[in-house]
Amino acid sequence: MMALLRNDLLYWIARRTERWYAREWLAAGAVVLALLVVFAQLIFMLLPGKDDGTGEAPEIVAEMNFVEFQEPTETVQSETRDLSDEIIETDKPADEKPVNWANAVDPTMDFDQRFTARLQVESSADDYPASARRSNLGTVTAAVTLYISADGRIRDVRINNLRTSSGNIDAFRDDFVQAVRKIFLTKSRLISSPYKSGGEAKDFTWDTIITFTLQ
Repeated sequence: MMALLRNDLLYWIARRTERWYAREWLAAGAVVLALLVVFAQLIFMLLPGKDDGTGEAPEIVAEMNFVEFQEPTETVQSETRDLSDEIIETDKPADEKPVNWANAVDPTMDFDQRFTARLQVESSADDYPASARRSNLGTVTAAVTLYISADGRIRDVRINNLRTSSGNIDAFRDDFVQAVRKIFLTKSRLISSPYKSGGEAKDFTWDTIITFTLQ
């Protein structure tokens, strides 16, 4: 019985489609494909799947971040000042004790050894005080005593004497004193080993001179 029905169905389909062209076949194929897709979806929905316990489909959230545009603010001009004539000490520990000249040793009084402090002093014609450049003072020589700590740093300067080859330096004495201190405290260093007594480094004093010229 089933075979007879199948043969009748095939005969009916053959009679209906014997005059079809490509367009009819394409339309029929599209219908069959759509039916297959629907049938496959029904089967997929009926199949047991993994459940996360919530029974809800996962939610996809698209997050967008916005950067707020801010108008540029007016630049505040900071006030600057020339520090060329000020004394600036660098690398000084915050808890460093004040200089006590009474604690410094004079190596020239140590007859058990012959100590010489070698210094590197960076100076030029630019160090000549601007206020004295047109005063015809000529060459100015300063005799100083340095306080050098046990770690080799120049901690303080005493100006013992200021001499000039011509003119009167009294009106510019303070300017040269400041220039001398600036050179030794910020632009000079000890390049030899510090003075030692009994194998231990000591704070010591050292006498030297520096000359200012405009040439």
